[in-house]
Amino acid sequence: MIKGYVRMARPADVPILAKDLRDADVAEIKASTGRAPEAVLYASLGLSGGDTRVICMADGAPVAIYGVVPLPAPYKGAGGIWMVATNQFKLLSRQFLRECRGEISDLCRGYKAVFNYTDARNTLHHRWIKWAGFTIIKRHERYGCEGREFLEFVRITEAPNHV
Repeated sequence: MIKGYVRMARPADVPILAKDLRDADVAEIKASTGRAPEAVLYASLGLSGGDTRVICMADGAPVAIYGVVPLPAPYKGAGGIWMVATNQFKLLSRQFLRECRGEISDLCRGYKAVFNYTDARNTLHHRWIKWAGFTIIKRHERYGCEGREFLEFVRITEAPNHV
């Protein structure tokens, strides 16, 4: 069995990951932003406030990257959660599924809610999003620079204060 591990992301990870991203992740990045995956990963790494994580193979090769971007007003207290993976990531899928709920809880600490949008064509993401405790809350018929169908998902991490 292959055993992977998680560490903090470094800028040097970006080109390694970008050259082997899953086709579905590349399509989602292009449909939503119109930018090259490498540029989006560098931006996401910078915006995630130093808490971007990389999943690595036992030999240290990065195979997935994820983080949460703190959002400004009017979304204060919310974060934009994101993740993309390479084709090699599937070798760690069982371990990832066992460990990801704890990782998500740790990553989301301090946020009232985390959310994002996923390309409606990215069915693997949809299954994982639901399994990991997120809820798909809205279908956007025309989202992003390509105007494709996207699904909005959320996870409430802190109960709102009631008076």
